[in-house]
Amino acid sequence: MKTVKNYSTITLMLIVLFSLTSNSAKAQLRTPSSVGKYEKGTVTLENGEETSGYIFMDMMNPQEFQKRVNLIDEKTYTAFSEGENTDKDVVVYDANDLQSFTLENGKKFKKARYVNLFAKRKQDKIPKNLMLEVVTEGKITVYKKYHHTQGIVSPYLPDRTKVNDAEYVEWQENNFEILSQKEGEEAKNMSTINLKSLVGDNKTVLTNYAKDKYGFRTFFTKGPVFESSFQLDALEAFTKMVEDYNK
Repeated sequence: MKTVKNYSTITLMLIVLFSLTSNSAKAQLRTPSSVGKYEKGTVTLENGEETSGYIFMDMMNPQEFQKRVNLIDEKTYTAFSEGENTDKDVVVYDANDLQSFTLENGKKFKKARYVNLFAKRKQDKIPKNLMLEVVTEGKITVYKKYHHTQGIVSPYLPDRTKVNDAEYVEWQENNFEILSQKEGEEAKNMSTINLKSLVGDNKTVLTNYAKDKYGFRTFFTKGPVFESSFQLDALEAFTKMVEDYNK
């Protein structure tokens, strides 16, 4: 079901602070973003209906487009571009109401059911539908899940008082969770997958993995940057293996 949301300018919100250690999660402020923008794209609803328009994307707050899609039509986009207040015309689609959305630049985001096994709180371990960026798609689909930047987050996120918006976005684009989803199963973080269970029914791929043909073993044994975070080299190696499996 679609709803209309009052999409006002992002304001500072103070999150309740907890006692922290250097390696524990920390609370962060949600800050205004200079990089958020509407990008032309198409939304595919749960029932298969497609709606085109402009989708709000903000890599400083990626949890927003991973949870829901904020869409405006061509007329509203023109008004927005001319500086008009178009908050009342934004249509919001929750992840539960979607199959996927694609951007004109070729990026695709698909709904996947995921549970964060690294979460510290029980309420954060409830499976959720998220709109995740597709890296490759087939019998096994690989996703990028970007780190949320508000509330209780990792202390390894860049300090917003010490980096500019562009530097913050660059970090987000190069540090993310890698998820894989086999047909009929839920998405799993790469840190928790069983390789034999994932690709073991393809002896060629499993042998290539054992010989480190993809480079994946090398990058994976380096371990994550923190908890379940990986970088582009690990993603590229894992994707090569999955694409061989999907052939």
